Amino acid sequence: MIKSILALYKTQLLTFKGIWHLLASIRLVGMNLMALLYVRQKLCPEQIAINEDGVCINYHTLYSQSQHLATQLAMYCGIKPHQKIAIIASNHVNLVHTIFAVARLGADIYLLNTELSATQLNDINNNVQFDWIIHDPEITNLPPIKALPTYHESKQSVYSLLTALPLMHQTKIKVTHFSKITVLTSGTTGRFKIAGRSSKAQNFMSPFFQLLIKLNLSHYKKIYIATPIYHGFGIATLCMSVLLGATMFLTKRFEASKACQLISYNKIEVVTLVPLMLNRMLTYSEDQLKSLRCIISGGAPITATLVKQAINCLGKILFNLYGTSEAGVCMIATPEDLAIEPTTIGKPLRGLCAKLVTKEGRNELYIKCAWSTLGNRWIATGDLADKDTNGYYYLQGRVDDMIVSGGENVYPFELEQSLLSHPDIKDIAIISVLDTEFGQRLVAFVVLASNTKITETVLVGWLKSQVARYQMPKKIVIIDQLPMTGIGKVDRKKLAQLYLSS
Repeated sequence: MIKSILALYKTQLLTFKGIWHLLASIRLVGMNLMALLYVRQKLCPEQIAINEDGVCINYHTLYSQSQHLATQLAMYCGIKPHQKIAIIASNHVNLVHTIFAVARLGADIYLLNTELSATQLNDINNNVQFDWIIHDPEITNLPPIKALPTYHESKQSVYSLLTALPLMHQTKIKVTHFSKITVLTSGTTGRFKIAGRSSKAQNFMSPFFQLLIKLNLSHYKKIYIATPIYHGFGIATLCMSVLLGATMFLTKRFEASKACQLISYNKIEVVTLVPLMLNRMLTYSEDQLKSLRCIISGGAPITATLVKQAINCLGKILFNLYGTSEAGVCMIATPEDLAIEPTTIGKPLRGLCAKLVTKEGRNELYIKCAWSTLGNRWIATGDLADKDTNGYYYLQGRVDDMIVSGGENVYPFELEQSLLSHPDIKDIAIISVLDTEFGQRLVAFVVLASNTKITETVLVGWLKSQVARYQMPKKIVIIDQLPMTGIGKVDRKKLAQLYLSS
């Protein structure tokens, strides 16, 4: 408790001035995301809020422009409380303005993956029935509903509304409370899941306090959000950064070379990413990452090889977070935890309960907490997991990853771990393919460690002594690097195309 108070005091949130502005925000803008921005711009108006490709705006400007955009969206688009607004955009300042403006209007926000197909977007729209879609101009596969681009040279857009002069007599926006923010997961696999979160304070304050203390976030002022903001991990980092009054560094697309240069030039202290991004950055340049004091990895399992590499190169600054769409962050593995057990996802946050339920010989992870979308009810995560005698949890793959090959249940995770135990293998991804003889088989894509020249034939011979016959992959393919989606996860569609072409 004392640590929480000191950390909040350091961010000015728990000062007399901070509490005063927090109470004022509820009266002036309501209990929504804009309240966070209102408080922060009052506490540190000149602090740089966003740095996008070297172009900076401070917190006062971010707030005033977002308020102006909210008024424009209400007047020209008729956006109002409880409408459903889809936002499809990469990381840029117009996206941030849009999120705060729509939240200010009391509309429900749906953050969608920029890589969704036309069919997937139509399916989601049929399910949700959006009132508006706000989108980047390059996204054209939209359902037939009202749409507003983030930028357009001649037509009305978020940018044109932002830069339009205010009218003499503008309609005053009503104060609104508790709109929803919904993230979409697994969209690129074709199996999407919608998880809406209310903006009520209790839905994020408990995890926020624990992250603040465990990650020492109040010590840092420069955060690079490498993960897309439309992902749950990304929007959480955006909210966290505003609460802390930190400068957020944004890039529309992640590229390892540009990310390393950005971190080095600006002396960035914190980065949020997924393991594949960290892998590529370490491969490109370890030296350019020396300013980092906190690396927050999440969104996908991390390998022991990558953890050890990060510790050896940068010290004990890596945190591994595990979360779900329904509850946000659920567990944290600290650098000290990872130094001992490199693949652990840590222990549950205080106030969150976890249990393992055995199904068909495998343990599925269930969680429940007061801040989840289902309240204090058990949620099946879909993740397979184990727990050791010290209370640490370890992911063991996904329930829906299992295939039936020749009548045997086969889990890709087991094959993956066997291959990763080979000293010449740096990274791996596994997909399932149809097979005329066995029904389904696995295909392994392997990235070798530097300065190694092992062949696929040698790997197959070695693997036969490591796994059961029915676990053997149909093929092992050696590639230079794993393809990546916009979220930063392995692009399994491209791997499937690569396999078919070979």
